[in-house]
Amino acid sequence: MSSTSSSSHQDADMMEGYKQWKAMGEGGTSHSWAGYMSQLSAEKTMAFPADDTIKPGFYNEPEKLATGWRKATEEQRANARRSFFKEPLPVRQGPRARAKPFVYPQRERNAADPQPPDVKQAYMEAFQGLGEVNEKSTEWKTSALEKHGQALFTKRSIPLTPLAGPTYREICHIHGTDLSGHVTLSFTDAEEVISKGWGERHRLSGTDWIHLGYTMLYVPNTVEETEILIKIHQSGIDYMKSG
Repeated sequence: MSSTSSSSHQDADMMEGYKQWKAMGEGGTSHSWAGYMSQLSAEKTMAFPADDTIKPGFYNEPEKLATGWRKATEEQRANARRSFFKEPLPVRQGPRARAKPFVYPQRERNAADPQPPDVKQAYMEAFQGLGEVNEKSTEWKTSALEKHGQALFTKRSIPLTPLAGPTYREICHIHGTDLSGHVTLSFTDAEEVISKGWGERHRLSGTDWIHLGYTMLYVPNTVEETEILIKIHQSGIDYMKSG
C-alpha cells in the first residue's frame, strides 16, 4: 500500500471517529474538531484503556492511584473504603451496557437515540428531588466537569476530603443527551456498581484529573431502574458529605 493510500485511510478513519464522537452531543469539552483532538490526546497520554473500566479489583490499592491519598486522614481513607448503600444493589438484568470508546464526553448512547418519556420524567424528577432531600448539605450549580447542565455539589460549609479535590465539590449529574450520568462514589460502592452492571469507571478516574471513585452510570431502561440509580446517586452524596 502506498503512503498516499495509507494516509487516505487514516484520514477516513479520523473523520469517521469524529462523526461518531459528535453524535454523542455536547459535554466535557468543546463540541468541535478541537474538542475531538483533545480527547484523542488524552487517550494517548493519560487515559486508561477502554476495557479497563469494568475490570474487577481496580480499587484494591488506592494508595497507588487515588489523588490526595497521602493528604487524607485515616478517617477519610476509611470512608473511601466503606459502603454508603443502605442495602446491597441487585444485579442488573439483561446484556451489559458499555460506554462508547471515547475518553470524554463519556456516554452510552447517541444524543439522537430515543428516550422513553416516562423513564426520562421519572428519572429527572427523582434526581431533582435529591436536592430537596439533601438541601442542608448540597446545592445545584452548572457542572464543573461537563461544563454545562445541572449538577449537585456539596456546600462550602461541608468539609472536603483531599481525595475529592479534582471534583471541585461536584457529586453527580445526569446527561440530558442520553440519560447516562456520573457520580463520585466511595471505592467500595464504585466496585459494587461496576460488578453488578450499573456502570463503569471513567477512563480518567485514577489520574490527577478525576477522583478514583468517579463512576459512569448507564442509561435506565425502565422506571424501576431509575429507582436503583437514584439510590446510587444518594450513596455518592452521603460519601461526599462524609468529609
